[in-house]
Amino acid sequence: MKTHGKRRVVVTGLGLATALGLEVARSWEKVLSGVSGVHKLTLKGAENSPVQAVAAVSETDLSRIEAEFHDDIDRAGEKRTLFALWAAKRALEDACLVPFSDKRWRFGTVLAAGAPVNRLEDIYCHVNADKKFDYEGYLQLTKEIHQESMLKNNSSRAAALIAKKFNLNGVNATVTTACASATQAIGTAYGMIKRGEQDVIATGGADSMINPIGLVFFVLLGAASVTTDKPELACRPFDKKRSGLVMGEGAGIVILEELQHALNRGAKIYCEVAGYGSSMDAFQVTAPQPDGSGAEASMRAALTDSGLRVDSIDYINAHGTSTKLNDTAETTAIKRVFGEHAKDICISSSKSMIGHLLAASGGPEFIFTVLSTHHNEIHPTINLTNPDPKCDLDYVPNVKRIKTVRAALSNSFGFGGQNASIIVKKYADSLL
Repeated sequence: MKTHGKRRVVVTGLGLATALGLEVARSWEKVLSGVSGVHKLTLKGAENSPVQAVAAVSETDLSRIEAEFHDDIDRAGEKRTLFALWAAKRALEDACLVPFSDKRWRFGTVLAAGAPVNRLEDIYCHVNADKKFDYEGYLQLTKEIHQESMLKNNSSRAAALIAKKFNLNGVNATVTTACASATQAIGTAYGMIKRGEQDVIATGGADSMINPIGLVFFVLLGAASVTTDKPELACRPFDKKRSGLVMGEGAGIVILEELQHALNRGAKIYCEVAGYGSSMDAFQVTAPQPDGSGAEASMRAALTDSGLRVDSIDYINAHGTSTKLNDTAETTAIKRVFGEHAKDICISSSKSMIGHLLAASGGPEFIFTVLSTHHNEIHPTINLTNPDPKCDLDYVPNVKRIKTVRAALSNSFGFGGQNASIIVKKYADSLL
């Protein structure tokens, strides 16, 4: 479906929280400079975890978020919801859409969220030595806690709180499709605006699984890097010595807006959303199609939706997880979609610096894709010192690239086989 002649959708606000900080401009400077947000795990109670490299939001930044939203939620209520509130407020401020006291019926929220894994810790502590669950002990615990606390980790809580706090009375939806969630949320929001269902949507994702059970989960999947020395070097997408993903946490939320609505209020426009595509591998829960056919399908669908030629894409923000299977499959898929043009595309992985934000990963990565298109600068893939011969495209190793970016694509592929690709282009670029 081409967007020509239909409602156009633009990006007017950006907000994020990652291991690199809480401000978009400063985080952008850091990724352009190749600064790693990966550090040694300091989580209390996880000293013996096989995972020792993570990209967690700093305690200083977390305390800053808590101080701002202490009336809305506490840290125990869930970090990912705090991250979502922070990123949403920053995006709304950037778009000059707060404060606003009246109800906004055509202003919605579509957010990605992962599974509430850290609540499993509450259950685990009530399993006895015989591996039997102490129902009475657990029920007694629940009676001692306010009833609302039982809803703190509901996956839809963040989207609901954002809507309540900022009077966003339009559509309210939560997408949970593993690591593809945030990009699917943004793509869903884009479609709603394009079809005329909403005028403005706050969209993206927030997640945090840096807790004992979350860490073990990815070790059991065989996906996490267990590098113990020099954690800042642990995440090395497309490198021959890559050993698995590094878990990150945080949020990335953007404001998507119908073009005429944005123009009428004199909004700043970063770029235009041009196309979106999604697909399903239907292969294995823990592995992509080896030939990259699922990823290929989502990229082709996004290109078809955009109406752009393959040679219009100048940059790809790769899913780039630093796992053996993903990086080769994604490389193969890019070659199949773009043919000879693939070698001319700059490709980089934000995860090399901010880690894998899981359900939220597509949020900050979309923001960096938007900024690359807006500023004509491409951040590097760091720690790429020994390229894998099977990953033989231009991954912008270690040093940023200055390049005119007419259009860019961002990929997100999830455990379970969900794939999502979204394309942005320069606003009013007559070349496209």
